[in-house]
Amino acid sequence: MPKAKESRLGPRIRVLRDLPVNLDGDFVVYWMTATRRYRYNAALERAVEVALEINKPLLVVEGVSIRHRWTSERVVTFMVQGLVENIETFRDLPVSYLPWVENHKDSGDGLLRRISGRAAAMIIDDYPTYLPLWVQKRAAKTTSVWLEAVDSTGILPMQMSEKEFSTAHSFRRFIQKNLLKAFESSPKENPLEGVEKNLEVDDDRLAEIQKDTNFDSTPLEWMWRVAQGGSIGRNALAPLDIDHEVRAIRTKVGGSREARIRLDSFLRTKLGRYDVGRNDTDDGAASGLSPWIHFGHISPYEILYSILEREGWTPGDLDEESTGRGSRAGWWGLSPGAEAFVDQLITWRELGYNFAFHREDHYSIDSIPEWASNTLSDHTDDRRQSYTFEEIEAAETEDEVWNAAQRQLKEEGLIHNYLRMLWGKRILEWAPSPSDAADWMIKLNDRWALDGRDPNSYTGIFWVMGRHDRPWGPKRPVFGSVRYMSSANTKRKLKLDGYLEQWSVDTSAWSGKR
Repeated sequence: MPKAKESRLGPRIRVLRDLPVNLDGDFVVYWMTATRRYRYNAALERAVEVALEINKPLLVVEGVSIRHRWTSERVVTFMVQGLVENIETFRDLPVSYLPWVENHKDSGDGLLRRISGRAAAMIIDDYPTYLPLWVQKRAAKTTSVWLEAVDSTGILPMQMSEKEFSTAHSFRRFIQKNLLKAFESSPKENPLEGVEKNLEVDDDRLAEIQKDTNFDSTPLEWMWRVAQGGSIGRNALAPLDIDHEVRAIRTKVGGSREARIRLDSFLRTKLGRYDVGRNDTDDGAASGLSPWIHFGHISPYEILYSILEREGWTPGDLDEESTGRGSRAGWWGLSPGAEAFVDQLITWRELGYNFAFHREDHYSIDSIPEWASNTLSDHTDDRRQSYTFEEIEAAETEDEVWNAAQRQLKEEGLIHNYLRMLWGKRILEWAPSPSDAADWMIKLNDRWALDGRDPNSYTGIFWVMGRHDRPWGPKRPVFGSVRYMSSANTKRKLKLDGYLEQWSVDTSAWSGKR
């Protein structure tokens, strides 16, 4: 079998179980947990590489689990929509694909272990947080054959750096020094490019394996009904023990096809003004792609390559004189809108993945820098205008801007980019303590946001509390030296009339209540 160091994907490969390859096994297994797509999928590409090397067929298993804290109609519907599309995509490919959704009849206990018992080797997605990380750790304990985790999370392989970065500036400097090297391990658009061998598992053999491993295929008709959303989808999901209050969003359909439609629209109508319009609330220039990136339905590589191709970019356009200085703009040699978006796509997004990969406490208040912890601790006893968690979740505060952002989160599964920062700052101001504020933000975001439960989510939440930031003055009550934001200043900075009209509720009843 090809060694990781010899593979073009080497920087993206980690050996989790250094066990012998079982040459008597029936297939190579790719357990798809985070990179839920065909194109630009380094893990699938690696699985193909291994299958060809040891002359075994390839079985791709994509599962949707409902046994995690924040599973809901919103999350399950979005994931199943992507899964149904993958059924169509893999139908015409020379590999075998088994989709599976945990339900009230089939819990899937021990499924990964049972499948690995019939495998020659296994590949799994490398992902640094929440459920995919849990499955990855579980696989490392129970798999009985050679197991690799392969990273398709971003432009830079997560293990390319030896440590986490504390600021965006320092991480940007690292990117500028290592970008071209990172490009060498870029996943192919087509993981089966140049492959002439049929890697499918024989149908009869596959049926036998499913029987022996108690692998019950999820009925396609049921998955199709879930993917329809609306009342049809709700009825299909009704028996499941999930959060039925957090409903699917009809305007956001999971899957790679929808992601590419939205990417094309963004490139045509918004990229050119992204640098000046991304904070606009009315017809803003934000891409809105984060849910599809989070669930692995589209690759950051596909987004980046689409932009670079549109811009006619070549590596010769890089500003070599400023390489390694961490310049926010101008280094790429792109138009201002494209330059600003690429910095968000790579620097800020992958800063969160870098931090999560190196820090197991990335979703904890323990991850904030010492200066932030000290200043927040110094102001723990400051007087606060307090609300209960239930009042905050219901958007029942006196702050119309904050209420609007919270209502958008609950109904659309996201918050406008700029207002997401204010949303967190006000929770820090209202919660009984900094630790309560962190807990409340995580609960709200992980429950309601389509792009929650993500390294970027935790980056944003703990940026509110000083991570990847610096001390600010003057010191303020509650915040100390942590950067302060207010709804009043936000209303002066942004044109919010249309946004508030769409998302606000009448807060007059709260006047004088506190």
